[in-house]
Amino acid sequence: MYTSNDCRISGISVCVPKTKVNNKSFLKFKGKNEFIKHTGVATHFLDLKRKISTSDLCLVSANKIIKSLNWKKKDIGFLIFVSQTRDFLLPNTACVLQKRLGLKKNILAYDIPLGCSGFVFGLYTSFLISKNMQTKGLLLLGDMSTKFIDLKDPKMLGLFGDAGTAVAIDYQKKIENTTFFSFGTDGEGFKNLIYDSDGMNKLKKNKHLEMNGAKIFEFALKEIPEQIKKILKKSKNKFTSIDYFVFHQANKFLLETLMKKMKIPNKKVLYSIDDYGNTNSASIPITMFKNLKNKKNIKVLVCGFGVGYSWSSAIINLGNINYPTLNKL
Repeated sequence: MYTSNDCRISGISVCVPKTKVNNKSFLKFKGKNEFIKHTGVATHFLDLKRKISTSDLCLVSANKIIKSLNWKKKDIGFLIFVSQTRDFLLPNTACVLQKRLGLKKNILAYDIPLGCSGFVFGLYTSFLISKNMQTKGLLLLGDMSTKFIDLKDPKMLGLFGDAGTAVAIDYQKKIENTTFFSFGTDGEGFKNLIYDSDGMNKLKKNKHLEMNGAKIFEFALKEIPEQIKKILKKSKNKFTSIDYFVFHQANKFLLETLMKKMKIPNKKVLYSIDDYGNTNSASIPITMFKNLKNKKNIKVLVCGFGVGYSWSSAIINLGNINYPTLNKL
């Protein structure tokens, strides 16, 4: 377990494509109602024409949170971009965003190519940088899932959503409440969620994201409860001391199964999958954005898991967070 007590989240903004899809009218296959009930995805936002990039959405989100917090761009010391759908194999999309945002040149900026667990990994990295540099920065997360799924596969298309988020990180000495982090990695399961391309050669015809849902389900039920129990114990917290639990929005059935296994009350588990779908690295900040706008001085346990395999959890104390209105591009 790792800790931080010098940094905090000061704001979260979200941007999605303009096209909002209603699965009840959009999906055309037998058993769609059972699919919607199982996944929990009623509506989500998709760029079906594949014209928007993840950086486009994160750019809007970043500018929105900077304006909302009255930050001066010259004071931003780092930019971390977490995504599986970066603009290019190289250069880093964070470098592109530095220019598009008009940030100073003596800034630390790089990409982290993680998905479902990416928020916690990115937050820990951002807190480390913020503390060492004693500066504020931006953690940008998102994915355009429409770029790597088969648009002819109704179940994939019905599950995922496109989104970009910006999380504002502030350095502040002597923060009273400590943030706790825990991580896990097991590459043995890497083939169970894979987009089989090295980016150097042309993608094989009809090659798309491949997912072994049963194996992912099995992995999550094995590793997540154990990690959460350990981080609670080591941080001297209990399930009852956590105000809300925010899981990566993989699908509703999996989340409900995890909740029952750990005996977490329904009212403490937050969802965004019903409105946004599975948005990969953006799903945790989107869930916070949707549900916590009027909540101050609360303790949340966040947990991401999936591709890699990789999984991560954190216990965060949230003060007065700035949540600007939803943006659409």
